[in-house]
Amino acid sequence: MENRWPDAYKVISVLENAGFEAYVVGGAVRDFVRGVQANDVDITTNALPQQVKELFEHTIDVGIEHGTVLVVLSEPIEVTTFRSETTYSDHRRPDEVKFVHTLKEDLKRRDFTINSMALTKEDKLIDFFGGSSDLEKGTIKAVGNPKERFSEDALRMLRAIRFSAQLNFTLDSSTQAAIKELHPLISHISIERVKVELEKIWVSNYPSKGMELFVSTGLSRHFVGNWVDSISKWRDFNSFGMKANGWAFFILMNKDSNHTELLSAFKCSNSEKKHVKEVLRAVESLNNGSWDSVELFQFSDEVLIAAASYGRVLFNIEHSYTPELLREEKKKLAISSKRDVVVSGNDLMEWKQEKRGPWIKEALDKLTIMILNEELKNDRAQIKEWFFREYIN
Repeated sequence: MENRWPDAYKVISVLENAGFEAYVVGGAVRDFVRGVQANDVDITTNALPQQVKELFEHTIDVGIEHGTVLVVLSEPIEVTTFRSETTYSDHRRPDEVKFVHTLKEDLKRRDFTINSMALTKEDKLIDFFGGSSDLEKGTIKAVGNPKERFSEDALRMLRAIRFSAQLNFTLDSSTQAAIKELHPLISHISIERVKVELEKIWVSNYPSKGMELFVSTGLSRHFVGNWVDSISKWRDFNSFGMKANGWAFFILMNKDSNHTELLSAFKCSNSEKKHVKEVLRAVESLNNGSWDSVELFQFSDEVLIAAASYGRVLFNIEHSYTPELLREEKKKLAISSKRDVVVSGNDLMEWKQEKRGPWIKEALDKLTIMILNEELKNDRAQIKEWFFREYIN
């Protein structure tokens, strides 16, 4: 561990030297067992928060009421006291957190077996609930009684599906059955937290797996939009690494609905809404034929790549565009951005001897289009001659 997670090793060493137990837990251990590098490391200990703070020079209280202190070395590390959680009356947060004395008591409150393992600083794996076996089998299984785990925090149902999509794992039968029974509890979860999980599914390696489970378990019924009719289309979905593309695909699947209302219902940001709108415009343009030079210029690479894919998948639009071809086509354009135009608004004002106004944007847009259509060279003398002819003489 010392070479892999040097800060975690130091924190555990300090705690152990002071007479406490301390272990790495959570996703970092899961990834270690899988042979995948993890950078986000959490530590659990039987030291109380105040005792942790006394041992380290720089700490931050990020959730001290729940037993968590941030220890800052070269990177901040969350250190949390062994704890158990009582009832969850809102199906989201524990009504009370109690500090406990053993690692096993702490680990049994966690969501899935693959996330309930611990690691000593000597890299000894502690696995009370069969997490390593479930990793080997490719199974997402709740710790203990799945109904209890999902009743405690209903978001865990969607997290189970997200892990399935990220790891290409199957849901344990009892875990899946519990989701199908308890799916109405998802309505207790804030839409912001749901949005985060959906986006993680979309940028995972197996998004269609996640979306099919989202529908088949009944979770999708509790959210606006039609998720069912085109569920098979998700098998050909590619996010191209962009979360916003999931929203674009979803909106295109619901093309007859009010796009603004759907995106607002999921608390999408203005930048996400703008991206979706651009993808929709690009798909519509593609449906009318191939993109011309002006459209290739106006739309970003990301928008064009998404629109080409989704136009084919959802609307059977025939075209030859691939991501590579689109990038090549954009490279061939006379200019790649408006900044490449060799004249500015100041030049136009000087030539026309007129104050700034809407006419400048109109003129610059017009000459940009002419340059892209190769009706005018991006040459200062030629542009000046054209401008005098169009706007002065």
